[in-house]
Amino acid sequence: MLVATWEEAGLVGCARKLRAAAAMGLPLMLGGRRTAWSVGAYFDLITDDARLFYSDSFHLGYFPRGEESLGEALDAHTDLVAELARVEGAEHVLDVGCGLAAPALRIAGRYGCRVTGVNLSREQVRQGNELIAERGLPDRVVIQRGDARAVDFPDCSFDAIVCLEAAGDICVTEADKSRLVAELYRLLRPGGRVGFSDLALREDVSPAEDRELRAVLYHSGTELVTDWPALFVQHGFQVVECRDIITDTLPTWDHARAVFQLRNGEVVRRYGRRLANRTVAHLERIRDILAVHGTFPVLAALKPL
Repeated sequence: MLVATWEEAGLVGCARKLRAAAAMGLPLMLGGRRTAWSVGAYFDLITDDARLFYSDSFHLGYFPRGEESLGEALDAHTDLVAELARVEGAEHVLDVGCGLAAPALRIAGRYGCRVTGVNLSREQVRQGNELIAERGLPDRVVIQRGDARAVDFPDCSFDAIVCLEAAGDICVTEADKSRLVAELYRLLRPGGRVGFSDLALREDVSPAEDRELRAVLYHSGTELVTDWPALFVQHGFQVVECRDIITDTLPTWDHARAVFQLRNGEVVRRYGRRLANRTVAHLERIRDILAVHGTFPVLAALKPL
């Protein structure tokens, strides 16, 4: 990977990768757990490769018909969460865990609103700002580095909030989940809605399954066991719509595996044969784990007047 990075981005790119790898790995080695900033470092490390082999959208696809391309399914997921947040008619929308701002750009383009995004990843904010400039929307989409569990915005700053498969990454402890939802409540104006989606587990998994999850998602299974609708209710929201779309997200893993197989030569050149084969095997196994243990709540949470 460093050889490929050197060819693409030179010494500066290699330095970024090494810094990210150290910041991601040290908390696990020394403390045995992720931290918020190690999560940011994880996305610093994987962003170039995810964009190369996956997409500018860092979430799972939503395949309601089962016939969609990966790109169509990624957009469908963004659109579903935006609709749940009732962003149509909203003037200012917050995107929590905004990735590269690809969803924010789609929302701003479709609905004419302003979108502010917050992201833990230094590299995603850097590349996201480049993407915003390329799309010609710097007046409508702004992203910044920050921790969505505690951001420096006044109370009731936003008409709507989207949190698109990011909460499990942002929250590294059980207490963090409550902190995040409480912060969403503080930031949302009365009468506004949060559109929310996230991958979760209904129950803990076996040690072998847990290793698969960690290898792909930088999560332990225990961290993903969450009742998000109950947390929203606990913090004063009214959950006005909620459903589980786990089955409609599973084709994502088939599409990702197909891309790796189709571009096998490029993957092997970048990672080596052993790591390439291991990655494809992880993608195959993780689909089966999530089919048995996974849940994927999408919900609309209303802040009462």
